[in-house]
Amino acid sequence: MPLPERRSTILTFIVDDYISSALPVSSNAVANSAGFNVSSATIRNEVGALVEEGYLLRPHSSSGAVPAEMGYRHFVGGLDLTSPPPEGLVTMLQRQIDVAPDDIDAWVRIAASVIADLIGALAFITAPRVKMPDVKQIELLRLQDMLVMLVLVLQEARVYRRVIELDQNVNDSQLEQARNKVTAEVSGKGVRELVARKDREDIEDDLERQVWHATIDALMHADSVPGERYMSGFGHFMSDPESAAQPAKGALAMSALENDDAFTELISGVTYRNQPIVSIGTDNIRPELCDYSVIMCGYGGEVDARGVVGLISPMRTAYGTSIPTVTFAAETLDAMVNRG
Repeated sequence: MPLPERRSTILTFIVDDYISSALPVSSNAVANSAGFNVSSATIRNEVGALVEEGYLLRPHSSSGAVPAEMGYRHFVGGLDLTSPPPEGLVTMLQRQIDVAPDDIDAWVRIAASVIADLIGALAFITAPRVKMPDVKQIELLRLQDMLVMLVLVLQEARVYRRVIELDQNVNDSQLEQARNKVTAEVSGKGVRELVARKDREDIEDDLERQVWHATIDALMHADSVPGERYMSGFGHFMSDPESAAQPAKGALAMSALENDDAFTELISGVTYRNQPIVSIGTDNIRPELCDYSVIMCGYGGEVDARGVVGLISPMRTAYGTSIPTVTFAAETLDAMVNRG
């Protein structure tokens, strides 16, 4: 249910003021600001209602209010996401493109640093990841009587392994037959085509079905691994009042970027149509980030050379600047990848 207009305006004012000051906002400060032609008592009642509804918090009973997760989400929902990025960002990024117009990896490294310094947050960008290479070879190695390792070799010498716990004991001839059949099915086919056929109904042999599913799972995992990631702004992130007050939480949040599996999960929901994703607090898929906000935008989907631009910061962040910044950087990279 949408908030009444006056209550929504008060909430927006408090969130905006708190983002700027990092200090609780009193009802008197709201009442004394331009645009509220009502009494302090009315403001206090509206603020009290916002607290009860979960949009605001009071750190202490006698203090002013600070935004809760719901308050930040309401604030972001009211932003114009088509607003232009900061002029400084446009100038700096364009300058880097002019210096290295054909070196996307170099541009990505510099862009991460520019964004981190401009926003004062932890920025990350993954280099565009080209289309998955075809399968070159499949091997099945017996580990124990009922345990087999699938070894998946791709054309670019990438190797992925997956352990299969067999439903029944089989001999080497049966393993070889299953390997040959699955190899014939995957050779020369793209990952998306194979994933679409994951639940094949034409497989009658149980062993072949197990090997097929393990192969598709390994391909899906290989396809989800992002390109090389570049990060910048660790100092900005840890010097924020929120991270400085709880450095252990800040370090845990950064671990989501440094751990391969955690990072892959973090960006798993990104689309590649230049639509930004804003995850606030418990919206985040990674528990290490439940006290932070993550803004991400994908690029390169049109030519299947996918990458991600993102920011991690405390929930108290300048969304009105951060979201257009991330989106513009992704759009710029998108144009470079498409041109290249």
